[in-house]
Amino acid sequence: MKTGKMKGILLILAAALVFSSVPAMAVTHVTIGTASVGGMNYPLGIAMATIWNGNVKDVKAVAIATGGSVNNIDMLRMGDIEAAVCRAVEANRAFNGIEKYPEAMPWLRSLTGGVMFDAKQVVALKDKGIKSIADFKGKRIAVGPLGGGGEVDSREILKAYGMTFDDITPEYVEAGQAVDMMSDGLIDGAILGLTPGASAVAELMVSGKAVMLPISDEAFENLKKINQWIQRRTIPANLYTNQEYEVLTAGDPADLIVCREELPEELAYNMTKALYENVDNIRAVAAALSQFGPGLVEPEDKMMIPYHPGALRYFKEAGILK
Repeated sequence: MKTGKMKGILLILAAALVFSSVPAMAVTHVTIGTASVGGMNYPLGIAMATIWNGNVKDVKAVAIATGGSVNNIDMLRMGDIEAAVCRAVEANRAFNGIEKYPEAMPWLRSLTGGVMFDAKQVVALKDKGIKSIADFKGKRIAVGPLGGGGEVDSREILKAYGMTFDDITPEYVEAGQAVDMMSDGLIDGAILGLTPGASAVAELMVSGKAVMLPISDEAFENLKKINQWIQRRTIPANLYTNQEYEVLTAGDPADLIVCREELPEELAYNMTKALYENVDNIRAVAAALSQFGPGLVEPEDKMMIPYHPGALRYFKEAGILK
């Protein structure tokens, strides 16, 4: 072999050895727990993943559909996800080890202030003669996935009317399935804890087969004894097709984006910064998310769970919190 050709081969081999010895940049995978596809949390999670992938170096984020807040908290506990959309009330209960949580989870932290408010949206088929939630007795009702936040809602709302799951035939399905089952006449109603304007409810109301039911003043007072954080909500008339009436209902404090305390501080800082510097991308997901932004960032002493140190550092540097 000619000397020149041999030198060329040796140079190529040497270069290959040099490049192969350079360590690849470590990629941090961030899985975001959301809720069912038919609600607002799932598209929110997709928007968050897109923002983090485009603005946080060496992060690969992906959103997944889950059973909702309770399921997300358990997945965080098991280390199956790194972040999640979560009801503030559920985060508070888990943090303190009350209600369904036998042990406190003091490692829960929030990456954001409030994101969006939910509303208990109770629907029934018009041809079933259901005029009130009290009429759910003896009926087949969708109550949310087993162990999820929707199931919690359903139990609390029925209890406010003096009922339990023994008084109905519960169907443990997510919002999209509930809509399909109602459209096919397989169930009589559903209790859905979703953000106003949710696609699942919109799809159902377009059919003209369903009516939205209010939560009465008496039931709301009972609900406050069950859930001290509950608040009055109003679903404005014409939010959905075939809904020409206002619906007085209830809702929890604004949802949070939560994580574990062990999430590296610099990563948490950059994730929070990316969200608040791309507010318009979040708000563009749906009208309900127009609430998101610095205005819903509460002082530390008013938060349902503590902020992650990285998030708190960003809020103070940005002048959102003092």
